[in-house]
Amino acid sequence: MKILLLFPMADGQTGPAIGHAFKQLGHQVVAVDAKFDWRNSYDASIRFEPDLVFCSRTVELTQVVRDIKRKFEKVITCVWNVDTRLDINHWKRLFPLIGLCDYHFVPDTGTISAWRRIYSHTFWLPQGVQDEIYDKPRMITDGDRAMFSCDVCWAGTRTGVHRGRGRFLDAVSQMDLNYKQWGCAGAPKIYDELHNKMVALSKINLGCSGWTENEKYTSVRDYKIMGAGGFLLELDRKGLYEIFPSDTLDTYKTPAELVERIRYWLAHDEEREAIAERGYKWVRGHATYKDRIRLALDYMKGELK
Repeated sequence: MKILLLFPMADGQTGPAIGHAFKQLGHQVVAVDAKFDWRNSYDASIRFEPDLVFCSRTVELTQVVRDIKRKFEKVITCVWNVDTRLDINHWKRLFPLIGLCDYHFVPDTGTISAWRRIYSHTFWLPQGVQDEIYDKPRMITDGDRAMFSCDVCWAGTRTGVHRGRGRFLDAVSQMDLNYKQWGCAGAPKIYDELHNKMVALSKINLGCSGWTENEKYTSVRDYKIMGAGGFLLELDRKGLYEIFPSDTLDTYKTPAELVERIRYWLAHDEEREAIAERGYKWVRGHATYKDRIRLALDYMKGELK
């Protein structure tokens, strides 16, 4: 099948991961960067004549998708918004694009009923691990150990729409341990192989995913941590253990419980490392982008030939 992928590509994250997954499944892929090059999307469709257009939550693609559907009567179109909010009206600017597409994918289950009252073609599609990039590190140097070794690590922001996580991170920073933050408080963001080293050299990797009310939803951070062999301690929410097996991570509900769980796991190395290894094997066997794209295609069965 011929896939026209319209996703941000330059950041090396979700777009390339989706393209790689389609290729792993045996499909032809032409990618256009939906952030920097979206104006060339229609011309790319004319040259490629796709069977499926798979696009991001890029509002500028609305007219592009409309034009492609007019040109290619049998083309299937879908949009995957890989982020979430409590109120779907946050995405109101995307309603025309979603209405044009045949399939609409969201990463949480908590908003699906609201979405389906407007767009019945909405389905749950969580993110996954970009397994061609996030894995156990190939090599660790003395410099890596000096930079990343710690008891507890957090990689991500603590501000903006996620202000609520500050109370958890403050509780950790007040503990008497080696705690390192990346991507906030002036520290650089960490991706790719550096991320793998950060995870490997941290005894505990914090997940503090937002939007706990949105049920079966976690940040892509969790998949990256587990996919690199790290021990994940995640903020509890409804449906979490429907996403991950219960023996592949641990959870907390309050700042006090987070402190308690950190103390426990720092005193139980073998148990902690065994959980991390189970998480590593599970996520790489069941939650890669190849698995996610296969699920998306399963939703479309009967329409794609």
